[in-house]
Amino acid sequence: MNMTIQEPTSRIVGAAPLFRQMADEIGLVRLINGMVRWDPRQSAISPGERILVLVLDVLTGKTPLYRVWQRLTTTDVEILVGAGRRPDDFTDDSLGRALDKLARAEPAKIFGTIAAAAYAAEGLTLGTGHWDSTSRSVYGDFADTRGTTVHPAYGHSKDHRPDLKQVLMTLFVNREGVPLFGTVESGHRSDKTLNGEMIDRLTTALDPAQLQQLTYVADSAVVTGPNLARLAETGIRFISRCPDTFAAAGAAKAAAWAADDWEPMGAIAQRGNAAEYAASEQWGIIGDHPYRLVVYRSRTPDPRHARTLDRDIEQQRRGLEQAADSVREQEFACEADAQQALEYWLETTPRPWHHVSGEVVAETRQARPGRPRKDPAPGEIRTIWRVRITIGAVDAARRQQELEWRNTFVLITTVSAEVLPPAALLAEYKGQVHVERHFHFLKDPLFVDALYVKKPERVEALGYVLLLACLLYSLVERRVRAAQVAIPSPSRRVLKNPTGHEIVRHLESLLVTRDATGKRTVALPSILHATLVAILDALQMPITVFTEPPLREPPRG
Repeated sequence: MNMTIQEPTSRIVGAAPLFRQMADEIGLVRLINGMVRWDPRQSAISPGERILVLVLDVLTGKTPLYRVWQRLTTTDVEILVGAGRRPDDFTDDSLGRALDKLARAEPAKIFGTIAAAAYAAEGLTLGTGHWDSTSRSVYGDFADTRGTTVHPAYGHSKDHRPDLKQVLMTLFVNREGVPLFGTVESGHRSDKTLNGEMIDRLTTALDPAQLQQLTYVADSAVVTGPNLARLAETGIRFISRCPDTFAAAGAAKAAAWAADDWEPMGAIAQRGNAAEYAASEQWGIIGDHPYRLVVYRSRTPDPRHARTLDRDIEQQRRGLEQAADSVREQEFACEADAQQALEYWLETTPRPWHHVSGEVVAETRQARPGRPRKDPAPGEIRTIWRVRITIGAVDAARRQQELEWRNTFVLITTVSAEVLPPAALLAEYKGQVHVERHFHFLKDPLFVDALYVKKPERVEALGYVLLLACLLYSLVERRVRAAQVAIPSPSRRVLKNPTGHEIVRHLESLLVTRDATGKRTVALPSILHATLVAILDALQMPITVFTEPPLREPPRG
């Protein structure tokens, strides 16, 4: 059968040119090229361009490395990367070599430099900084990690895959969710140690005026003796959740419940079913330093706490039954000994949840074996005593008291109540969501898990590619939201506070058509025309980001 197949004149580009334009505005390609070792005379395509291709793929495609160049054949490579670029410029070997160069060039420093450039270009400030980490499971043995600083290893898996080795990724973002620092770490490292290193990095990277204005927000892993001492030494203000393992947390809770003087605050989140809180101001001493400890009581009980408590109660019941069986099996020659054993058991056996009762009962039995006589002689029947223990119902009042206790938590801070009252303090802490919601980029199984099973240094470099993707994503999202432009949406009428994901989704069908003269035009269903115009308006980008390839400097030499 004779068939004529033509090359298409339209290419899908989606939202990728928006992220490419943002990358160009902050100088991503230029900064990478200036910080990695490469010979322009031997490479027509710079390492920065190759890394940019991987970053754009994370944001809009998430393709395994060996198929990236194939995916590029379906899009307009020149619009995404630069004039004169072709899909076969970005084979898996080419991209792999760029990752090797990135891994050997202090990638954490490169990421920090690009993020600092983004802060300067966008006029961003730090103010409050949120730190968190996540694990990233990888497949492979990675037995040989010589020459690498980041080792895939077994550790506490936040992916709930303890059977796999992992690496850790950390982010430090401002209140708007834009990263300033990010690292890829060995999989066995502790958040407690990494928090300390982040504090040290801040004292090195920021000037005294910036440190004085900074408030460091992190989860309870930052609350350790050494970290608290370091924060006190540097004078950095902080907000965290005080672990219940600290005596000061328990004392603060007890004082708050004893005073029973809770300040109602209402809901902190904006959603309709958001939990409501009340607060109680307390103080505590940890390591000779006084800290403000604010106890929060949720007026909307968390069902997870109830399920956990009921499991604990059931587990204790099984333990009580086993302990009771051990004393039930004993025989006592006199009632006084049995009574003493019962009292000792009741006194020494913890039983906070159940009503427990006990009694001493007498049993008669024949003194010698054989068929009992109808008229036993004196001494042939003897009496023994046993302890009978009954595990009754759960103490409902005690359970409710414990449930309310578990629905309280303590925030520890060095920020005064005048600067951050309880409601504002809790809202600032809950701003951790700004860093947590970026972690879905770092969890994509298709991009990392199946790749580079023999080269841990490439796993590290891929981690920084993902962090760079988070940076561009957050910059685009922030600029759109800051513009406060109502973006029409076919599915939701209007996007008042759009996410980066919504921008990608609405433009995923955008095509660039090229005519015989080489002129490019944008093709998009009419229902999305107003959406595209509004997004470009919010981002302050011209339509030419989709029609005019960026110019790249030719290799030197």
